[in-house]
Amino acid sequence: MNTILYGESFFRPGELFSIVRHAEVDRDHRYYHSHDFLEICYVYSGSGFHRIGEMEYQVGRGDVFIINDGNKHAFYRGETDDELITYNLLFKPGFIDDRLLPFDDFSSLSLSYLFEGLWEDESQMVGLRLSMGNLNEIDPLLDDMIQEYKNALSGYQAILRSHLIRFIVNIMRVLHLKGEELENPHPRRSLSMIESAVRHLQANYAKSIDIEELARKSFFSKNYFARLFKETTGITVYQYGQQMRIEEASRLIRNTDKSLGEIAREVGYADYKTFFSAFRKLKEVSPQVYRDLNPT
Repeated sequence: MNTILYGESFFRPGELFSIVRHAEVDRDHRYYHSHDFLEICYVYSGSGFHRIGEMEYQVGRGDVFIINDGNKHAFYRGETDDELITYNLLFKPGFIDDRLLPFDDFSSLSLSYLFEGLWEDESQMVGLRLSMGNLNEIDPLLDDMIQEYKNALSGYQAILRSHLIRFIVNIMRVLHLKGEELENPHPRRSLSMIESAVRHLQANYAKSIDIEELARKSFFSKNYFARLFKETTGITVYQYGQQMRIEEASRLIRNTDKSLGEIAREVGYADYKTFFSAFRKLKEVSPQVYRDLNPT
């Protein structure tokens, strides 16, 4: 079961930021949830697992995960793990830059002048592991953020904002320094993400294809997801979706007495002309000729 968490339950009145130091529970008590704010999760100590959507990652000290609005996830300790401590930075983009108040997605931060020249459009933003040098800088930064948030002295929001920006800049620096290595840091993980996208397309072939949604679920940028999908399958996302529709239409033509127009609508085509063109392109015969060649 997925629980949706709302910012007002975590943000103090008039604020768009919160920081939580959390000791994660074991698998049987994990809390699978999504939320209407952004979250940067940092594994401060210990080890365990992090489930995001249908994917599960083994995690340890220094791992950073960026969780967008609507993404389902849960941390938990493994059976032999003594502890798993995470720092969770919860915020709305508007906390960093007033111009981002209408936005909810992490990528909207790229619109801010604060990150000009740093944003890596093609980067994989999930499961980034910071180097030890970064840990030595980030641990005290987060400890200071906890104290500032707890004490709430005059000007604390400005300090929290500057620390959050500094934390994000550190992430951007790691992404930049890793360069092409981050294009595909974990081939197995990338393959699993594409396999998950393929299963989604197979199960929802009759629905319109939303590459941005598929990319968001896979935790890739839209352009990187599209390129990785084609490299993995040999065809584009739209071509794959088209194939699924035509294959299902072929099955219905062979095995049912439904009219061709009814079949076209059932597999997701709003008009018969588009269906006819797509079918003929892939099967090299018209739907009617295909039916004549494959009588039920």
